Amino acid sequence: MDTQNNNKTTGLGPKSATLLTTLAGEGRHVFTTTEAHALLGGSQSATYKLLHDLVRGGWLHALDKGRYLIVPLEAGPERRFTLHEFRLAQHLAPEGYVAYWTALHHHGLTEQIPRNVWIVAARRRQPVTLLGVTYTFITLHPRKRFGLQTLWIEGQSVAITDLEKSVVDALDHPEYCGGITEVAKALATALEERGADLGRLSDYALRMQNGALLKRLGYLAERLALPVEDYTAQWRAALSGGRALLDPGRPADGPVEARWRLRVNVSDAEILGWQEA
Repeated sequence: MDTQNNNKTTGLGPKSATLLTTLAGEGRHVFTTTEAHALLGGSQSATYKLLHDLVRGGWLHALDKGRYLIVPLEAGPERRFTLHEFRLAQHLAPEGYVAYWTALHHHGLTEQIPRNVWIVAARRRQPVTLLGVTYTFITLHPRKRFGLQTLWIEGQSVAITDLEKSVVDALDHPEYCGGITEVAKALATALEERGADLGRLSDYALRMQNGALLKRLGYLAERLALPVEDYTAQWRAALSGGRALLDPGRPADGPVEARWRLRVNVSDAEILGWQEA
């Protein structure tokens, strides 16, 4: 490795250039403080200072405590580059997956472009903004973490909820998907246009063990006259007691739909109006 020549082209110090070119040569875009110290040697405090300076200089992005993303050397002196947001999501939460509104958009179930990338992660953390994109992290009970598929983005595998699970998750948490109107559109589009497997969707919905989800699913399926065959009987048999809100992000007012034990706190115009748009 010609470190001296690399210094001239990048403006980096010898140790910084050694670290970044070594990792890049190994095809590693993300590394930890421990890995950096193993490569550089010396004191830990010197490693911490070097990494801090590289972040300040735009050569690294701090992903999490002790984890860094390398900004490609070809990003130029302004340190500007792009990286597919799904790849970055996988770096931010290696054990997590892309979900909710982001997954609905990926599967073509909503025309709205989410402002955030929604990630189901193993632990709670504050939203992070990197390269102009905000990443929002959601934690879920382990029983709800299923129904995934793998995408290959620029040579990297990324986990995302499949078509049916994306719809079920939206029914579980409409507030993470733009509200119940977007969820109604996603449900109808999945069943009528995207070839969703109704049996799989129903199995997923029951597996979630959330009565509010089933109430929203049954009500919307009937209100939108969707082709759900006799699955409504299964959903009704698994209903929980009490009344759920059609849209948990709205005030708790509006009429009660007794058949589905649901307070309909969204107008018909919002639930059905998009069909005529």
